[in-house]
Amino acid sequence: MRIALVSDCYPPRLGGIETQVRSLAWALAAAGHDVTVITATPDGSERGEHTEVSEGVTVLRLTTRMPGDLPVNPWVSGRLRELLPIFDAVHIHTGIVSPFARMATTACLATDTRAVITWHCHLIDATPWYRFVNPLQAWQERGMILTAVSSPAADAIEAAARGRVTVDVLPNLIEREPWGSIRRIARPGEAAGVLRVVTATRLAGRKRVLPLAKLVADARRGAPVRLDVYGDGPQRAELARLIRHGAPVRILGRVGPQELAGAYRDADLFISPVIKEAFGIAALEARAAGLPVIYRRGSGIAEFITHGRDGLEVTSDEEMSAALVSLHRDRERLRALRDYCLTHPIAHTWDAGLAQFVRAYERLGERT
Repeated sequence: MRIALVSDCYPPRLGGIETQVRSLAWALAAAGHDVTVITATPDGSERGEHTEVSEGVTVLRLTTRMPGDLPVNPWVSGRLRELLPIFDAVHIHTGIVSPFARMATTACLATDTRAVITWHCHLIDATPWYRFVNPLQAWQERGMILTAVSSPAADAIEAAARGRVTVDVLPNLIEREPWGSIRRIARPGEAAGVLRVVTATRLAGRKRVLPLAKLVADARRGAPVRLDVYGDGPQRAELARLIRHGAPVRILGRVGPQELAGAYRDADLFISPVIKEAFGIAALEARAAGLPVIYRRGSGIAEFITHGRDGLEVTSDEEMSAALVSLHRDRERLRALRDYCLTHPIAHTWDAGLAQFVRAYERLGERT
């Protein structure tokens, strides 16, 4: 099958959509499909239309010069109308604000090209204006297949529609390695020492890394807790200031999968303070490596973590802080959570889940 994956963002930019679209492209190519990624993200200083091939995937970059190298190109509507109808399936990946993906949707509608559209976001407070500017019901009536990366994200898209729509789930998936090898390594026995907590995230406001540092500092009053933060971003300096004022946190920066998997081997649990997380790829990787996950209610993390079995769901920062203290004091409960993670591999992997993507593409051809 000849498949186009359309995304504003793509490597070398780093982020959830970028990672997921590239992983999907590689998985489809490995399965024998002819895959082209069409993106507005530049790679290097050149601008215009450029094609490259990586890992069996064709990457077509339609770029122009924008402030901050933003992946935006307002001049390619005509080119998208030429390109997209030649594919057997078009899969458009979008966030709350994704101008390139919206242009691709418009191009598909103009050329009667059906497409799968996947939202990698949770609308949160954007529902009123999103309903106004996105005629979701009309798109579905024209044959578009609407999807999101988790049930909470899908529910939010359905709530934003002017009229009734059905939004299916096409979840984020990961490779089994290096996480699977790590999870099979026996961990040291839990002594009543420091509770080793880890997170991997962009240091930005929506990811709530500053409230996380504060709630861990609160937990430290009741139990010895240490948080290791992997990642980088605009709030690094503010996080460093909290550390100087006593927050029990270390900033380890952005690292590759192998180093991150090693960090998970030596940790006790993963924590995600994000409210309305659309999915949580980093949490999935940690779970695949055998770590229990503490997360907020309403998060897409609930797609692969069950409260009390391989993680804990909380409703507030205060409850999250209390959960850390509780798990330090109740090592048997922590051990039970970790034992379940170590003995039950995840199902959200490309080898197990790629078929549902292919089935969505096949559905495009079935519609009349």
